[in-house]
Order: sequence, then structure tokens, then C-alpha cells
Amino acid sequence: MNKIGILNYQYSNHNYGAVLQAAALSEYINTNIGVTAEHINYIPNFKVVGILNKSKKLVKKVLLTFGLFKTEKIDHEAILNKETFENFRTQWLPRTNAVYTSLDELQEKNFSYTHVIVGSDQVWRPSYAGTESLVYFLSFLNNDVKKISYAASFGTDKWDLEQAATDLISEQVNKFSAVSVRESSGVELCQDVFGINAQHVLDPTLLVGREFFDRICHSTEHKKSSGIVYYKLDKSDDFLELLSSFEQQLGFNSKDIYFDKFNGDAAYHNVDDWLSYIKNSEFVITDSYHCVCFAILFEKPFLCYPNPTRGLARIHSLLKLLGLEKHFYDGESKCQDIISELMSVDYKKIELRLTELRIESANFLKLALSIKE
Repeated sequence: MNKIGILNYQYSNHNYGAVLQAAALSEYINTNIGVTAEHINYIPNFKVVGILNKSKKLVKKVLLTFGLFKTEKIDHEAILNKETFENFRTQWLPRTNAVYTSLDELQEKNFSYTHVIVGSDQVWRPSYAGTESLVYFLSFLNNDVKKISYAASFGTDKWDLEQAATDLISEQVNKFSAVSVRESSGVELCQDVFGINAQHVLDPTLLVGREFFDRICHSTEHKKSSGIVYYKLDKSDDFLELLSSFEQQLGFNSKDIYFDKFNGDAAYHNVDDWLSYIKNSEFVITDSYHCVCFAILFEKPFLCYPNPTRGLARIHSLLKLLGLEKHFYDGESKCQDIISELMSVDYKKIELRLTELRIESANFLKLALSIKE
């Protein structure tokens, strides 16, 4: 019997999209394709923050206290209740019992999988994986295990690694039996950099569809969102000004669904609560790829307020694929000039397009996993 391994950023303790897309992929394979899939519980052993960085954070906190520092960046280490992400994984995400923290540990394990899938998320963005990048190109597997990428993302439309590192990665990618990527620019990078053909497929959240996420939200259906919810990874004065304009134009209050603050301490929302806030909202503003996906799945009017430092290729590609380019904020338009267009999305048309793309994406997975009708 086939047993499938999956590798991605499921271990995240601050990224809602990372854990939800991971759960979506294993759910789809287990339920819709009918083979057993589990996540390889790889949790990179990140370096401990040094004394210098701790000192900088302390100085910054003092400046914030006295109003001398204008923009507060998110310090994930300072936010409480990271266990909310682990609680979600325990309920919704099958994983190996063993935890692996390095490429060396993975290489020592003789995995019994017939296939291993890497993806989705920005697993092929070396700046995210650092020195452990080869893990996400499945270099630790024996040659008898079929290697597959599903909706792997480079995050950007550029490849900036030096030639020596590129050659190492290219050697591994060319061992894959099937390659798919999440963005159209990823198809081009695979061809131009590695000389391989890749298929453009849907992110697992869009592949599995709304019903799965309705089930996740079920226990929190009684919780209602404010009219506008926003999930902004980096806030700016311009963003807050635009948010205020939407509040005035729509007549809604807004809610930050990244985390709540209690007596000066920040705490993450439970993952099902975070999802429920989007589902029960009237309008969504975000710079997050997966928050855009959930706005689409729950058929919400939305605006993507771009964040160039986190990669725009993935969002451009998704919006173009679904004919939703007008939902990408150009940085200049006034709220009153775009709001009527944003509020009138034809989601029947979008769902028809998603249905076509789901069939193509599902066929890729079935063929890659050697599943016969």
C-alpha cells in the first residue's frame, strides 16, 4: 500500500496560512485520493537570538513606550500562546511521531514512503530555508522514493543564488518524478534555471475547497467578526489611513485578526477563530497570500494591500489566474474610487474557474502518485 510523506512549513507557530495549507494537502490526499499521507515532522533548529539582538529589542521596547518609535514591527517571540498552532496541528494534521531538526537527521532515517511531496508554500525560497534549503529539494531521500513537488513556491519571480548553490539544487530537482508550482513565474523559473517542465497548480487551500474549512470553523460559528477584518503582516501609516477610509465608506468597524492584546500582552487567535473571523466578515484587507485565498473561498469582497518585501509574484499570479487583478491595490487609488468594484465580485464565475483548475490540479496529483481511476 502506498504511504505518502509531505514536507512543508507545517511547524510554524505564527503563520496561520502555513498550518492551514498543510492540513488542506494531507486532507485532500487522504480523503479525495484515498491514500495515506502524513507530514514529516521536520522542525528546523533555528539559532537562539543573540545578546545583541535581545538588547536591540529592549531598546526598541523603551522607545515604543515613550512614543519615540513610530512603527512597531511584529516580534513573534514576544507573542503569547504559540500553543494555539500546535493544538490545531494535533487535531487536523497527521504527522510522524519522530521530530527531525536537521538535514543530517533526515538523512539518517530510512523512510518507508513510496512518494514524498514537498509543498505547498514558499518551500523553494532559499532565503526562507537558509542553510537547510536542500531539505526542501528532498536531497535526504533514497533514489527509490518518488519525489514530487505540489504547488511549491519560489515566492518571487527571481532566482538569486550563486551558481555553485544553484548547481546543487538543480541536481536534486532533476531527480523529481513530477514537478508543480504555485505561480506562473515558478513555471518559468523551473525552465530557465533548472531546465525542467513544471505544471501550474492550485494552492492546497483552493484545491480542497470550502467544505473542509467550514468544518474547521464549525465550533466557532457563533463568533461574529467586525464588518472589516484585516490581516496585515507589516502595518504602515498609509495602510492605516486607507483602512480608516474603508471604515467610513462602508460604515463598519474593523478588527485586526493577527493577534489580540490584553493588558499590554499580545496573544494569537486560535486558528479556527482566525478562519471564522474571515468567514463572518463583510470585507477583508490583507497582504497575506493565504488570507486572500480564504477571502475567495468564503466569497468575501477583499483588497490585497501589497507588501513588496514578502514577495508579490505569488499574489499577482493568483489574482490573474482568477481574473481578480482589480483587487490588488495600486498604492494610489482612493477608497471611494474602487470600493463599488471591490464589493461586486461575481463569485459564481470565480467558482466555475476554480472547478476547472481543481480538476487539472487533482489530475496532476493522481498521475504523480500513480493513482489509477
